[in-house]
Amino acid sequence: MKRALVLGGGGPVGIGWEAGLLVGLARSGVDVDRADAVVGTSAGSVVGFTLASGGDLTEATALVGEARQTQDADPVAAGAADELEQLISTIAEAAADPQAAESARAGLGAVALQSPTISEQRWLDMFGSFAGAEWPQGFACTAVDTESGRFEVWRKSSGVDVQHAVASSCAVPAIFPPVTIKGRRWMDGGVRDMLNADVAAGYDTVLAVSCIPLEIPDGFGIPALDIVLGATRAQLDRLRSDGSKVEAIVPGDEMLDISGWGLNLMDFTRAPAAYEAGLRQGDAEAARLSGFWTA
Repeated sequence: MKRALVLGGGGPVGIGWEAGLLVGLARSGVDVDRADAVVGTSAGSVVGFTLASGGDLTEATALVGEARQTQDADPVAAGAADELEQLISTIAEAAADPQAAESARAGLGAVALQSPTISEQRWLDMFGSFAGAEWPQGFACTAVDTESGRFEVWRKSSGVDVQHAVASSCAVPAIFPPVTIKGRRWMDGGVRDMLNADVAAGYDTVLAVSCIPLEIPDGFGIPALDIVLGATRAQLDRLRSDGSKVEAIVPGDEMLDISGWGLNLMDFTRAPAAYEAGLRQGDAEAARLSGFWTA
């Protein structure tokens, strides 16, 4: 049985929550470190690399601490609500018209290239702990070409160093700078989808972790977000129809409160609380997932 773990995007708060969640699952008997494939998007790329490389997930929020220093010194990242709304609108536009998806993403890429952010070098320096690291077998992370809108999955075979690959996967457009790889500029893989669960196609068992709910309660629908979440659910449904066993973990009430239902995912100060919430949710989810993950 081949197992894949998919970790979605969610900013620094998502890094904290996903890391805590995986630690909680592991200490309650769900051996997530035995996944044959780990697919990370944005925040999920940081947590996924840490897991796949045998790193200490309890230290995964150390990068968040470094990023917080950047936020304090640079107000661009602090006012992220408008940029996240634009990101959601772009994902929704691409999902609604797949034939024009790359064009829609390229439009956001143009914005990313022109936006005032910290320098690319400063951004890469924040991922200095990844410099020179070996690429873990089975680990993959996602990014999008700013010029063409093309979606890319970085793997060991891609010939890209881990530092640049993970930094590109986390480069939220108009908040952080695109990353140069092989002469092209790359931005956050979440521009295509917050989970990109279809990268796990072909695996017998898929556990997907989303930092945002996959459904919005009745009466709170936001058209663009409804389209985005519908596209993500459709990817999970296609995996199931192709024969994979699929389970998803979404934020519990505590994480939803901390993240403001996703509106505060870029608030670095909330990452420690998100980690603790993840620990508790991982413990609680373990009973449900134990048989699914090990069967």
